[in-house]
Amino acid sequence: MPIKVHNTLTGRTEEFRPERQPEVRMFVCGPTVYGPSHVGHAKTYTQFDFIARYLEASGYTVTYLQNITDVDDKIIRRAREEGARPEEIADLFEKQYLEDMAALGNTRVDVHARAHDHIDAIVDQVKRLIERGHAYRLDDGWYFDLASFPAYGKLSGRTDLRPEDSVSRIDDHARKRNPGDFALWKGRKDGEPFWETELGPGRPGWHIEDTAITETFFGPSYDLHGGAVDLVFPHHEAEVAQMEAASGIEPLARYWMHTGLLRVDGDKMSKSAGNFLTIRDALSRTDFRTLRYAFLSQHYRSSMELSDSTLEQARGARRRIENFARTIDSAHTDSPANAARATDTWKEMREHLDDDFDTPGALAVLFQFIREQNRTEEPAGPSALRLIEHVDKLFGAFELTGTVQPDSEVEGLVKERDQMRAEKRFAEADAIRDRLTEQGITLEDSPDGTRWRRDTP
Repeated sequence: MPIKVHNTLTGRTEEFRPERQPEVRMFVCGPTVYGPSHVGHAKTYTQFDFIARYLEASGYTVTYLQNITDVDDKIIRRAREEGARPEEIADLFEKQYLEDMAALGNTRVDVHARAHDHIDAIVDQVKRLIERGHAYRLDDGWYFDLASFPAYGKLSGRTDLRPEDSVSRIDDHARKRNPGDFALWKGRKDGEPFWETELGPGRPGWHIEDTAITETFFGPSYDLHGGAVDLVFPHHEAEVAQMEAASGIEPLARYWMHTGLLRVDGDKMSKSAGNFLTIRDALSRTDFRTLRYAFLSQHYRSSMELSDSTLEQARGARRRIENFARTIDSAHTDSPANAARATDTWKEMREHLDDDFDTPGALAVLFQFIREQNRTEEPAGPSALRLIEHVDKLFGAFELTGTVQPDSEVEGLVKERDQMRAEKRFAEADAIRDRLTEQGITLEDSPDGTRWRRDTP
């Protein structure tokens, strides 16, 4: 079954056909490194990490490129607030971002490309836009002329800003030809980083950084462009306009994929709303596998709510799979029925994943397999183990190395915990409870003592 993806450019779910099969050139907009990365970033980048893994598991050779916006108004503003140089701010938060991605298990990006390393490519692209009549100069820099590109709006279906758009760089100037014209090259200002170029001293605008980077690595047209849905307009629309205008080649990307937003208490997460949560804050409250599972249990195009309840549900679902894995007898010889059950499950999961990366549908099939396997008298064997290992290679959300503790060891730990509670050593007692919980063991405290039970997978 061929993979199908929902293409924002056409508004349809289409068969995925990269230009140079089996090669896939994939670009996802990276962060602007002016502050700590938040859990909205975590959702988008975890879901694209999964997409890259699944494409590779399906036989494609993926080159996954991500930019690092390290020259930007926000970075300059933060540097002024902290009395630092912009490059110090960018270096600090780029390092933190890469550490955060590693902590989340997001390992599939091949190249992180910094904007400041591509100034020559940016200048070259702006020069071509000038030569083709798509750019004009004002007293503070060069601007893209939207009137020169009639196809502007073809990605989003509109040309005007709306409240839900992610707009943090407003290029205001009273003499702009069109209200939506955006800066390609910003003239030098005191206290800001600049480069001496044929365009004059200055620095790049936001949108041009991405297309200069993708053209450097992939050429003017490539296979897949991703990002969060709030970047569709104006950022991705501007990318389409400037690259296709500069090259005369379309499309910039054959497939555009956008992730849904992360919401807190029903609202889009933002600093101004006071509901901003960094990745590091989230990982101090839960483990990375639970966070990954929470994101991947939702369809990538869906908005999702992140709350303590969401994380608790994700933790419980993840542990059901882990607890089942701990019951597998790898030395058992599977009957034909056992082997067929696992094989059919993997096939059905793949059918869901081939349909626009339907992770919740695939996980529902896995849980049905676990329920059916638990109802049989035959133990789960090597076929089930291979299935779970296939799933974890894609999701990266399960701890499969643990073994079932003997009842005698559990009893010993329960008695040790009871003694600690009697001595009011509550932190140590809680640590034992957490350890047993990770093993799928639930403790029930009562006036008559502590009872324990193994959770049913």
